Order: sequence, then C-alpha cells, then structure tokens
Amino acid sequence: MLTVDRIKELISNVERIGLIDGFTTDKTGALLGKISVDAGLGLPQLLWDVKVSPYYPFKVMGIEPIHFTNKELLPYSHIMQAGNLCMHPAEYEDADNQFIHDLEQLKEWVDKYYINREKDNHYEHLVVNHYPIREEYYTFAFTGVEDKFKKMDYGLVHYASLLEGVKNDQTVNNFIVQKFLSYEQVRRKELPCKINQTYQNLTSREGVFCILSDAPSIYDKFILEDYESIKRLFSQEQKNFIYKFVQAKRATYRYFPLFCGYEIPSGEVHWQVMMLFMDNLPIEAVRLDTGKNKIWCTEFTPGKILWAETNDISYKYFFGRGAMPEDLANKKTLILGVGAIGSIVAETFTRCGAKFITLYDIDNKEPGNVCRSAYQFSTGICEKTAELEKILSHISPHVECRRLKPEVDYFIKLYAATHKDISRISNLFNEYDIVFDCTTDNQLMQVIDSIGTHAQVINMSITNYAQELVCTFSPNIKETVSLVYTMLGKDSDKDLYNPTGCWSPTFKASYNDISSKVQYALKHIVKMLCSIEPMSSFYITENELNLNMHRL
Repeated sequence: MLTVDRIKELISNVERIGLIDGFTTDKTGALLGKISVDAGLGLPQLLWDVKVSPYYPFKVMGIEPIHFTNKELLPYSHIMQAGNLCMHPAEYEDADNQFIHDLEQLKEWVDKYYINREKDNHYEHLVVNHYPIREEYYTFAFTGVEDKFKKMDYGLVHYASLLEGVKNDQTVNNFIVQKFLSYEQVRRKELPCKINQTYQNLTSREGVFCILSDAPSIYDKFILEDYESIKRLFSQEQKNFIYKFVQAKRATYRYFPLFCGYEIPSGEVHWQVMMLFMDNLPIEAVRLDTGKNKIWCTEFTPGKILWAETNDISYKYFFGRGAMPEDLANKKTLILGVGAIGSIVAETFTRCGAKFITLYDIDNKEPGNVCRSAYQFSTGICEKTAELEKILSHISPHVECRRLKPEVDYFIKLYAATHKDISRISNLFNEYDIVFDCTTDNQLMQVIDSIGTHAQVINMSITNYAQELVCTFSPNIKETVSLVYTMLGKDSDKDLYNPTGCWSPTFKASYNDISSKVQYALKHIVKMLCSIEPMSSFYITENELNLNMHRL
C-alpha cells in the first residue's frame, strides 16, 4: 500500500519527475498531489494533478487506479474529456513497482505525443458518454451499404427492435438499422444495410438521417454535446426535412432517432444517433425576413443533446476478433443432420463468419436433444431445422440460413432406388460448395457417394461414449468409414441408450465429450478446406492428456 511518505521517496528516484504539491489523503482514502514532468528542449514543464486510489495497484470494474490530469492538454492524443491521461499500463503485484512504471509511462506519453506530436495510425471513434435517457438506454446497430451517401444527403432510416437488455439495472432498448431511404434528390434511393433477411423482415419504424458537413467533434476526439454547437453542421434542407418528419409523426411517435453521419478516414460513414422526444423537441420553425418576403425555416433550439449508443456491426467489425478465411466464409454450406454433431458444426461455422448455410434433418427437436446439441428447452417441440435456423440468425446478422424440407429424403431415396433422373440428385448437391453429412444414415451416405457431386462432402460420425470421432472426405466415403470402424473394432449396437418407447437407440456421450472432438476436428477441416493442410480423412482418439488426430 502506498503512503504519502513512500510516494515522495519514489518520485525522488525517477528522472524528470518533480514533486510540486505534497500528497494528502482525502476522505475516501485516495492520495492527491501535483507533479511536474520535464519536457526538455526548452519547453515548459508539464504539471499534472495526481490521484491514487485507495485500492491501488488494483483496477476495479475496469477503471485504472491512478489518474494523471491536465485539462490544458485536451488537444493531444490520449487525453480524455476530463483531462486525464488514458492509460493501459502493465500490471505489477506490488504498489511500488506499479507506481514507478506508471510514472515511466507518463514520461513516454510526454515524449511521444506532446514533444513529437505523434498520431496513431488506427482511427479512434469519437468519445460519447452514454447516460440513461429518461431512465432508459438506447442502442442502434448498423452496417455499411453498397452505394455511397452523397454529400449532405438526408432522408428516412428504417430500423427494427431487437430484444430488450439490462444495463446498470435499467432497460436497454436495442435496435438494428435495416435501410436508408435518400430524399436528397427527387428520385428516392434505397440503401439497404448488409444484414440477413431475418432482420430485414422485422417490423420497421422510421427515423431521420442526415450526412453532416463535418464530424460532430471537439479536437477530433469528443462528441459535441449541445445543439448550439452542432447546428452549423446541418444544411437548411436537412433541418426542414426533420421538421416535416416531426409534423407527420408527432401524433403516432413518442420519440424518433436522428442519425448523424460523417465520413471517417477509411471512407466509411459512421453514425451517431440523437434521441428526439416529441414532447420536448429541440427544433422550432423560425420566420425569416428576406426583404420582400418572409419565409419559414427550421432551427435547433439551445439544449443538451441526448446521444444514444451506436455500434457498427459490419462484417469486418462483427468478426474482427476472429473468423475463418473469407474465401471459405463465402462458400455455400449444406449440413445434413443437425443433431449432436451437425448442430455444433452449424453453430461453429456461424460464429466463425459463414455467410450461407442450409440445414437438413428429418427429425423434431425434443427435450432429450437439448443436453448435447445447440438447442433450447424453452422452444418446446419443434423441427430441428426450424429452431436451428432461428438460433443461427440470433447469433449472426450476416448468415443467410435456409432449410430443406424433410421430404428431400423421399426424393433422394426414390430416385436412387429407381435409378431415374439421378442427375437431379447431383444437381441438388451441386448447388453447394461443401456438404457436411452428420446423419449417420448409411443409405444416404451410399447415395451421395455414388452420384459424383461437385461439392466437397465431409462425413462426420462419433462412436459410443464419444471415444472416437471419424471424419472422411469424398470420394469413397462409405468405403473409408467402413475401414475405420473395422480397424477400431467398434460394435455399433453395443451398450447404446434406449429411451422409453419404440425408438431407435443412440450413442451415449455428453455435450462436452462430443463438442471437444467436433471442435478439434473442425479446426483441421477449416485448414484443409483452405489448403493450409493437405486434405485427408482422419479419426480422433483421446487419452488422459490429449486429443490425437490420426490421418489416413
């Protein structure tokens, strides 16, 4: 724990750091003082107010335990709105070393951003302080659009409600933007957001968007917080359009969002959203004297802007923390059988950025399926494909998910049995780049093997108690599967789970048993499909320490 005397002693041993005001302890136990940093080169010393929290050196709720503050340095990088330095220091277990390191980081900031006036290569979005608006939070998710917005463009924005959330014990109203409708020219132009049809088809509400003449910022860092300072960024046509919208919606809308767009260095339009409430509108009609005539126009009235939270969920940001290679994500994938294995494959591919997934299964989801598949009990009895389609869309707004009807099984088996129009079966599978067969339907496996589809077929199956997972690639899947199971000496009818009633038995294994092997297999399958690893069939075994992959 730091004390006043210890701080003085530590500061005396750090070059270029001087003690201006002695440290004192406030009623919360925090240590307060003032220090100087020698900037050299004939520059004046920089004075910093210092506050050391009583829980130093530990962060609490993500907040750093020390603050260096100088409000005169707001124009410089990494100085926050309150004048404090934005820090992300290395962590030390003892307070002494932590304090010395924090002082060294302060000097590094002075050298890099004050003396050398460096700028970071990556763009930082404007700092917006998000507070409850009438005791509730509001958030808007948006993506990019195919076409570009025109300078000073304006029009309607269509958005839909998502599920409500909770933050700080208060309601979060979540929304997603569906499209923009430009009114800048007589000919209206739709600019749809790049999200899947599940979200495009949700019931829409309308708001207004305006492309501003410049970013609504102070020092290119902080959002403008009052209407008086932001009104210059709107054109008169935009203000008049907002007023017309208000007149049209005043009787039916309690509030509406005003999307303020501006171009960021990447060339993309980023959006900040004002919340405007009909019972306290910050705009008014103003009568102007133009000489011979008097005209009416619209202007913002003084007041504080109510900023909502916005999130760019465009594909590259949504999957920015990790995704499969884009070439693979763009391929069309069919998953046959979405039980224990297939549902995990579908969910994993979706979370890794897959854009086109088709699901097929002949079974319904029942309560007994939930324990080891990607399903939920709360939805009750439901077709597996119908529920999984919803689950995948809830995970990603970028996956277009569709499902084949169970009758496809009849179609495939009929043509295979009669040997008529076999090409129609091939054409069905040729619509896809990748086909995962997770059905454990040996007859279907045999049919797919015989038709010679252009798709890359991957058969995945698991032995009882999930002792092994077998993964085989086309062609010759049936032969390879038979070979592996014979080699492993597996009796598929031994010690299976037999539920109550007349129903086919199934293998025993927990979700963890299955998922660990499926995920390990998918890690290598993705690399094989991307030509990072040579493509070959394999099976996975497990010992006390490791999962082991055996290539064939």
